[in-house]
Amino acid sequence: MMSTLVQWVSNALVALGLLFITAATIGIYRLPSVLTRVHAAGAVPFGGALVIIGATLATEDGWLLLRGLLVAAFLMLTIPSSAHAIAWLAEKRPELAHDKARRHRNGPEGPGRQ
Repeated sequence: MMSTLVQWVSNALVALGLLFITAATIGIYRLPSVLTRVHAAGAVPFGGALVIIGATLATEDGWLLLRGLLVAAFLMLTIPSSAHAIAWLAEKRPELAHDKARRHRNGPEGPGRQ
């Protein structure tokens, strides 16, 4: 009975984590500017942590679960700091960071030449 419940919880955590990662990936691909893409990427560490915890929970091994929790904590600490560094660079060099967004809005021919 308990192992069935653990398997259901594990599968639900992995599915929810993959949903977060998929939504973040679509957001990173579809959003126009660097800052909005960094905002979409904020769901990746949470989704990754859910996948890791769900996968290690399925093994029912205490040490493996502890290592999975440590990896999840590492993700939760490092990914937001790298996103902050990307946003800081986009703030310092906006002409490079938002160039793709301008091309996306104006089309390949530029403004008014369609």
